[in-house]
Order: sequence, then structure tokens, then C-alpha cells
Amino acid sequence: MKKVFILAGPSWVGKTTLWEELKKKYPEINVEKVITTTTRQKRDYEIHGKDYYFVDIKKFRDLIKNKQLIEYAEVHNNFYGSTYDELERILNNWKNPLYIVDPQWVKSLKNKLSGIYDMKTIFILPPSEEELKKRLLKRWEDPNSESFKIRLNESLVWLAEKDDYDYQIVNDDLEKSVLQLKEVFES
Repeated sequence: MKKVFILAGPSWVGKTTLWEELKKKYPEINVEKVITTTTRQKRDYEIHGKDYYFVDIKKFRDLIKNKQLIEYAEVHNNFYGSTYDELERILNNWKNPLYIVDPQWVKSLKNKLSGIYDMKTIFILPPSEEELKKRLLKRWEDPNSESFKIRLNESLVWLAEKDDYDYQIVNDDLEKSVLQLKEVFES
């Protein structure tokens, strides 16, 4: 049975950083990131087809209507989802797909894909709640802002669910965390 990995954790715990560092150090790893489709605006540094597939709301609604999405959700007034085509693209290249997601997506993915694939879930944790707050404040400089409070509360709820995952990695040392992630992929 083909493995599908889900790498999850709150915002700013380093999910994408861990993946990118692992791919740099171990390009031969037989895992490929699933590229999510979104309606949000592309940031200057992002690349269509590498970071996300950027589409307008009409195209996204067509994907929903035509049942081309495995799952989708509205997050902060934008839609995000993963397509069956993207999953098949990776599997057809004989790779194990990797979803890098916020925890709200994990149950939906597992419900849709368990039984078809060997699902492995990995939760990335910050070294401490205090460190998580510091990381979030790098993005939202005002600790009194509504968006900061929402993200922090959301993150704390997700941290409480860490035991629901097959593996947990505390991201306090990038090199060590990359090796732990590599071991999970090779297990």
C-alpha cells in the first residue's frame, strides 16, 4: 500500500522550512509535496505551481462543482484545497505524497484517503508555547491585534491535539528535526 504523509502543526512552527531543508540535504528522498490550490493572492516570493496553484474564485468553484477536490476549506476569507489530479501526478511519478497543512485539514484527509493509502501523520511542535508566541509575533507585530489572538488561540487548541498523530517532532534544532523527519519518511 502506497504511503501518504501529512505534516501538520500550527502556523510558524517550521513545517515548510523543515521540508525545504530536508529536500536540500536529501534530494533523493522518495517523497514529494502536494501543491495546494488556493484563491488567495500570490505573494511576491511565491511561484505558481511550486508553492501553490493560484486560481480565481470561479475556477475554484468549478473544481468543487466537478468534484475534483479531495478536500477544501475556507481559511481567513480564502479557499484552499487539494485536487485528485495533484495526488495522482505524484503517485504516477512513483513518489509518496506529502501534505503540509494546518491541523484542521488532517481529519478530512485521513477520512478521504485511509484504507486506500497507508496514512502517516506527523505533528511539528514549537519548543514551547512562549517560543510559539515569539514566532507568531514576527508576523503579527501587535499582540493585541485580532488576527494574532485568533492564530494564537487556534495554535494552542491544535497543540492540545498532538497525541492524535503518529509522530511528533519538536522543532527546536533544525538539523535534528530534519533527521527525525527523514527517519519518519524512511520508516
